[in-house]
Amino acid sequence: MNPSNREHIREPLHTPLHIIRGIFRTSPSWPGMADGFHVVTGAFGYSGRWIAKLLLDQGIRVKTLTNAIGRDDPFDGRVEVMPIDFENTDSLVESLRGAEVLYNTYWVRYNKKSEGYDHSLAARNCSILFDAALEAGVGRVVHFSVSRPEDAPGWTYFQGKVEAERALRESGNSYAIVRPTLLFGGRRNVLVNNMAWLIRSFPVFGLFGRGNYPIQPVHVEDVARVAIGAGMKNEDITMDVAGPETYTYKEFVRAIAKGMGVSRLIIPVPPAIGWLAGRLFGIFLKDDVITMAEIRGLMQGLMASEEEPRGKLLFSEWVSENGDSLGLKYHNDLRERRYSSPNDEFN
Repeated sequence: MNPSNREHIREPLHTPLHIIRGIFRTSPSWPGMADGFHVVTGAFGYSGRWIAKLLLDQGIRVKTLTNAIGRDDPFDGRVEVMPIDFENTDSLVESLRGAEVLYNTYWVRYNKKSEGYDHSLAARNCSILFDAALEAGVGRVVHFSVSRPEDAPGWTYFQGKVEAERALRESGNSYAIVRPTLLFGGRRNVLVNNMAWLIRSFPVFGLFGRGNYPIQPVHVEDVARVAIGAGMKNEDITMDVAGPETYTYKEFVRAIAKGMGVSRLIIPVPPAIGWLAGRLFGIFLKDDVITMAEIRGLMQGLMASEEEPRGKLLFSEWVSENGDSLGLKYHNDLRERRYSSPNDEFN
């Protein structure tokens, strides 16, 4: 795209949002839906489905771009489904044309090039998506990142996050970058549930090191609420989204055990031994239980924020109310997940 075209497309982004909405309105195609639409990448995933739910609750038409076509639909057809193909930019542009806001939750947890997971490729794909949004005239891009990625240079997961953020800032889009700490809530709460499964299944739980590093869990509904609010603003912003309670990791493990009504011996282990134990469990479970980048991020305190907490829901209350159902079975993050009841996903 030449510079003159970029300037022509960029100009409406300086216009108040209510005028932008008027420019990009489309005729409603579904009964009961408002004019215009918002796009959520991965609306059948974890954070994406909470964004889609809150948007639908507000009467906003929602479209998702996903590479999980055929996955069970938690919205009973109320979300329009389109494939996401980063190699077909024309298709991406057309999928986004007329959208008021794009919420990008796309990312990959693993760095396994042989299996199609690659953090540098994920950053490149985000850049392609942001350029497509600009060309399509999307009014606002809200991008999901991770808390404090710049504090972990050289780790591919966090470095990829930094690259994706940079691509959005340089894309010419009006943007908000949302940086959650550690997510909890809902049935797809893989990390907390699998910690609970380990606590429930074994009499001893090993901490990475002494477990005295901070962790600030935030409910996924709070993150979705903040993201939607950021989509309604005009200024370019980058914000952490953390919950109102801060624990040490050791306290966090104890809170989960207490919520489940169990008592366990909690011991420190060297991080390398903890990672190796995770690898051994992963062979048995056919999953990556935890990555070394995740261990390093935890121990460096990257799962806590120095900003004022934007989350409202308390982990202590949530784990007390949901402890009986936590960790009853292991959630395999690499396996395709299906759901028997869409409504259960938001408990």
